[in-house]
Amino acid sequence: MFVLLAAASPAASQVTSREIAETADISGVTASPDGKWIAYRIERPSTLTNRIDVDWYLVAADGRTSPRRLGRTGTALWNDAGVVEPGEAKWTPDSKQIVVRALVDGRIALWSSPVDGSGFRQLAAGDGDIEAYAFDSSGLLVMRMGPSRDLIARTEEAEREAGILVDGQSDLAQPLFRGALINGRAASQRFSNDWFDRAPLLASAPRAFTARSPQGMERPATASEEALLAPPPNPVALLTSDLPAILRAALEDRGVCKTKVGCAAELPRLSWVLPMDNGNSVVALHDADYRQTLLRWTAKPGRLTKLIASDGLLAGSQKYFIPCTAAGTALFCVEAASALPPRLVRIGADGSRQVIDSPNPNPDHDGLLAETIVWQVSGSRASGVLIRPKIPGRLPLFVTYYTCAGYLRGGVGNEWPLRALAAHGIAALCINAVPGDTEKDARYRRGLEAIEAATKLLSDRGIVDASRVGMGGLSFGSEVTMWATTHSDALKAVSIASVQMEPAYYWFNARPGRETFADNIRKVWGAGSPDDTPDAWKELSPALNIDRIRAPILMQFPEQEARLSIELISRLATSRKGEAHIFPYAPHIKVEPRQKLAAYERNLDWFRYWLKGEIDPAPDKAGQYQRWAKLLPAATPGSTTRNQRSTSPISINRK
Repeated sequence: MFVLLAAASPAASQVTSREIAETADISGVTASPDGKWIAYRIERPSTLTNRIDVDWYLVAADGRTSPRRLGRTGTALWNDAGVVEPGEAKWTPDSKQIVVRALVDGRIALWSSPVDGSGFRQLAAGDGDIEAYAFDSSGLLVMRMGPSRDLIARTEEAEREAGILVDGQSDLAQPLFRGALINGRAASQRFSNDWFDRAPLLASAPRAFTARSPQGMERPATASEEALLAPPPNPVALLTSDLPAILRAALEDRGVCKTKVGCAAELPRLSWVLPMDNGNSVVALHDADYRQTLLRWTAKPGRLTKLIASDGLLAGSQKYFIPCTAAGTALFCVEAASALPPRLVRIGADGSRQVIDSPNPNPDHDGLLAETIVWQVSGSRASGVLIRPKIPGRLPLFVTYYTCAGYLRGGVGNEWPLRALAAHGIAALCINAVPGDTEKDARYRRGLEAIEAATKLLSDRGIVDASRVGMGGLSFGSEVTMWATTHSDALKAVSIASVQMEPAYYWFNARPGRETFADNIRKVWGAGSPDDTPDAWKELSPALNIDRIRAPILMQFPEQEARLSIELISRLATSRKGEAHIFPYAPHIKVEPRQKLAAYERNLDWFRYWLKGEIDPAPDKAGQYQRWAKLLPAATPGSTTRNQRSTSPISINRK
């Protein structure tokens, strides 16, 4: 079965690597206490400055006026995995000012702006970074401050001079001295648990809690005031069982899945719930393709009615589980779909949609189609989004596998410029991971089946050339990519961005204090140590199966993960089957705009070369083609004569 679920629509104009890398996002949507105003933040990556600048805006909740820019508040923060932290704004109880936490001039402080747009002014700062803040109903400001930046720096230096004890918190794959970018500076970090979460030095040190009155008087905060800073429940973990009984029953009667995993593909899932006045709520559901529908819950008489549906996300940010914001009876949501870059919309009580701010170029006629497709894999539903140019003939195919939510830039982690690939005549398919058994290698086998079935169906339709298929992935997606590479001859070129399973990966991490690591390896992959279970590692490790690899492999790893795959890197290099590029300071997901652009450009060149035989004639790229020509599969790149071309089949020649 092969079904088109959405009408083909023109893709947005981001069809070059640079344009995709500089796509703006929206977050921090917050309503004033009086319901008259909405504040929100736009994050703008710049490959020129290598920053992600953040700007705050204000708009009247009635939607009758244009947004007003309040000002720029430094650069974005990101977590240890490389995910940009969403904007956070708090309103003063009188609705006259917003207060934001911002990284400016190397420190995280609080900045405030009146609603008249006269500009941000520093409200509170200290020797340490302000980590959390809140207002009580009287206007009292409560803050939590971390250790002083000077103390952190001196502690890092003291460790360097004395030698660092290797224990369960030490990440031996990462430089132990200032090997990460944290809050705008090179800093040391350690594992914060038994898996791979990380935290800065002194993350567990005591914090200072301060209360400031509206008149500016400061004192230590009381225990009840400190409680205002307690983190809310993790929204991604929301289940129907967390809801009031009558609402829970109404949703489950509609077939909403009760869990987060193991849901049948046809069942809707719970995204988020937003309380409204009089006990009413707005409930967001999403399907297996991450398309969201909003329902209005009327507590009396206890009825669910459809408010609006989207071809993609309707949420508070690019995360499907973050709620929209209510102002009166209206909702303000970030909307994004496969061919629609993020924009802020106002949804009226009648379900009407009004675009408030669209910071990215609007969809135009760049000659690309975005289609949601569905097919069957061993009796299970599989789905994904196909982006391709409007040109005749069979196209090479690039595949990435994991999740395909919202606006598609480069798959999970945003490593592969899907629209740029399509603009250069390579169909790009993002596949949502097929749900099912998670034991041992079942996930990988199911992924390979989905890739092969999709390729066959697209080939049967005359869209793609099944002899020219490439694949790339990050994290779990990279694991599926390498499984497909070692268990199939379907792929002609491969690119991965994450560590792979191999003996070095195990021994970098298995030691006292990291017992959960070994437990997870045993539970998830069914392997003990490489010494005790060599057969299991032989099956799991691409590095131990180099002889089964037929496709050239491009590796673009963060430095903190590259050493975990040193055997794979070296074996591929010595067998002339691939090359590696290492990104210093990069976390699991690359976040710096220039690193993102470099990964995009190299991936674009890689797949154009191997799937189409095309060479970009730019002089500074000559060296990479000389290297690639020496790789063993280089005898027949693509299925056409190798050409020096910098333009695409649809005449896209912008850099």
